[in-house]
Amino acid sequence: MEDNLTSLPTNGESLLPTDVPTDRPLSIGVFGGSFNPIHLGHVLLAITTQQTKPVDQVVLVPVYKHAVKRDLLPFDDRVRMCRAAVGSFGQHNRAIVVSTVERRVGASNGAMLRALQQEYPEGTRFWWICGDDFFRWMERPKGLETLAHVSGLIVQRRLHKRANGQLFQEDLDEARVRAKTLQLDIHLDFIYGELPHFSSTLVRQAPGSWRSFLPQAVAAYLDARPHLQEQLLANLQADATAEAAQTVLSGEQPVTAASNTACSTTTTSAAAFKQAGLWVMRGLDMVHMLQYERGMTGLRLSTGTTQKYQQETLEEVQRNTDRVLREILDAHAESDQLVLLPADDDWPEVQALAAELQQVPTWLTRDRATLARRQLVLTATPGVEGWAARYSLVEKFHARLDLLTQSTVRALVEIRANLAVAQAQPTPSRSVPELLRSWCQGKEALGRLRAFVCAGGPDASTLVRESLATRQQLVRVMEAKDRCIARVLILEAGVSTRLAAPDALHRMLSEVTKAEWSLMGCCSYVANQPGSIQLVHQQLASGSAPSDEPFSVQHFFEASSTAIDFLLTFAKALAASACSTL
Repeated sequence: MEDNLTSLPTNGESLLPTDVPTDRPLSIGVFGGSFNPIHLGHVLLAITTQQTKPVDQVVLVPVYKHAVKRDLLPFDDRVRMCRAAVGSFGQHNRAIVVSTVERRVGASNGAMLRALQQEYPEGTRFWWICGDDFFRWMERPKGLETLAHVSGLIVQRRLHKRANGQLFQEDLDEARVRAKTLQLDIHLDFIYGELPHFSSTLVRQAPGSWRSFLPQAVAAYLDARPHLQEQLLANLQADATAEAAQTVLSGEQPVTAASNTACSTTTTSAAAFKQAGLWVMRGLDMVHMLQYERGMTGLRLSTGTTQKYQQETLEEVQRNTDRVLREILDAHAESDQLVLLPADDDWPEVQALAAELQQVPTWLTRDRATLARRQLVLTATPGVEGWAARYSLVEKFHARLDLLTQSTVRALVEIRANLAVAQAQPTPSRSVPELLRSWCQGKEALGRLRAFVCAGGPDASTLVRESLATRQQLVRVMEAKDRCIARVLILEAGVSTRLAAPDALHRMLSEVTKAEWSLMGCCSYVANQPGSIQLVHQQLASGSAPSDEPFSVQHFFEASSTAIDFLLTFAKALAASACSTL
């Protein structure tokens, strides 16, 4: 689509996915919403649908003019933020795209869907992606109009939040719903596994407020536009006022951040919880930035500066890392936010995490200086020796990233324990922090594999075949990744409610499995690790077993980065939700 955000492509570029034949009808998931702005919950739903449901593509459609809300952020800004949020998940094959069709056709779902139909081959089927609140109005004129233009519904069974803070899944008369969709000849497909809870209430009350719930690219977009931040905060306050009025009408007792702590047995304030949670989100963000810089460092050292297929330079990645790090340190220096934490005895783990983050510039500057001195030599050193020397440099990240991750999870445990005391509730289970730990460990293990393979460069496949020692080291790194990922894919019973997110991750990792196959010349997995074996079997059973295509280090970087980005998205969503409520 054009950068100037025309209503629909007019220069010959279309919405069609690039890796799907265009001579047959397609299956398209349509996800409409105000996206004011797009947050992690929207992104998780779009990715999960694209990866786990029978659709060729998911199209995000921001509304141009909302029928009720009059204070939306500017349309063009919402479109750009949507594109930034899902770009890394669909930029190469257009698996997830953003359409500006609403600018031309207005707010009618029927008109919008008719316009979209003109962009796809004849006979293309559309699926409407929505939450289960759609059933409240499906038999009203707007709902019937929507159903008249789609072949099916993909419905997320959402978690909702009562005024007393409790989460619940809305009752659903599934028999009645299925009877109605059968009458209308509409296929019905559910995402039964709950994604982390999201709502405007949670955005206001959660750690770091709205920032905790946004993809990094969206937060950066808003940071660069203070006027949008101001409008967003005003919108959230307006939502709060409207929700409070609705709560009074319903007869429920309103719950605010202040009343949540009214029965507190400590001096801990609501502001302290918010600031403590913000350090958790900062920890996750910083770990992700450092993981990406580590992977890009290995890729840059092994390919040099002449490779034109790299979309980013190492210098750009380093500047982005520095920007996030500077925001963390500047926020602390300017507002002295830790003063809000009443005592070290109450928040030692949060204090420790903040201290670890403040140490990052010291070792990062030193390691980058070493890189600058040795870069030319390391890039020019051929063979297994060069691979080993390059990986030795990027390997310095490992222990430091482990320390930051562990500090972040411990801080989350501490926040939930203090929150339970403040709300006079039983000590919370450690299952949520342990789930976060598993996702973070899987993310780091995959990041290490990315760094190791990228340090090998374009000739990695040849070197693996020529050097038994290198092959053995690669197998060890892959096995470590498989063990950690298996813990995510086969979530233990009782750890959490059943989640849909691992299914999407499973599909993403299939691309990594293909790349591993082309790198190794075979497929390696860990015995007695069902998650790892399942990845291999999925490829064979689906008829998409890896081909004899030559290994591409750039493709490996992109495939692994997509899965790592998704792991971050889910981890941040889980942490933000866990910090705000038990």
